[in-house]
Amino acid sequence: MDKAELRRVVIARRDAIELNVRASKSAAICARLVELLGHSDPATPHTVAVYAAMGSEVDPAAFATEAAGRGWQVPYPCMLSASDAAACGQRICMRAVAVGDVDAAPFIAHPTRAFTAADVDSTRFPIVAADTLNMIIVPLAAFDRAGARLGYGGGCYDRYLPTVSASCQIIGIAFDEQRVDHVPADAHDLPLPNIINA
Repeated sequence: MDKAELRRVVIARRDAIELNVRASKSAAICARLVELLGHSDPATPHTVAVYAAMGSEVDPAAFATEAAGRGWQVPYPCMLSASDAAACGQRICMRAVAVGDVDAAPFIAHPTRAFTAADVDSTRFPIVAADTLNMIIVPLAAFDRAGARLGYGGGCYDRYLPTVSASCQIIGIAFDEQRVDHVPADAHDLPLPNIINA
């Protein structure tokens, strides 16, 4: 099965999970992520990048709220316009969002839309350098036991993840229903060192 077909099949499987079950599983995954926060030095400022769930994805919102409540900086991905992407070699950047600004961030409300630098208030939502992240939570369509990740076909995270520091915790989150026997991988596809699923 090719990547596009596997993606379609697994997303359909994920979509079929009942809403209350998805919410319960998302809560369990967030609780496990919060446990990881407990292992961090509370006196040191940290930055954890999350994403805004689309459709039937695992929702990391409760984890983002907990991280912000502990004083962590919480950036979200912002898709870049073609000209900005060409200039920096990335399709996404991470922008910090204060707790009270989540509903005002246009890139959270429209996570697949590309924004130019002029479209986003960089004072209110500053770009966070990839090498300053302590943790990044990565969405995925499918995964296997070896940690291979099937994304959504844009290669955004495959390009972005090599730019984070070696000490950054990279964690994919998914439902058990998204596990497959084998994810076909190309040379540019990076396996995830950690996947939390429920």
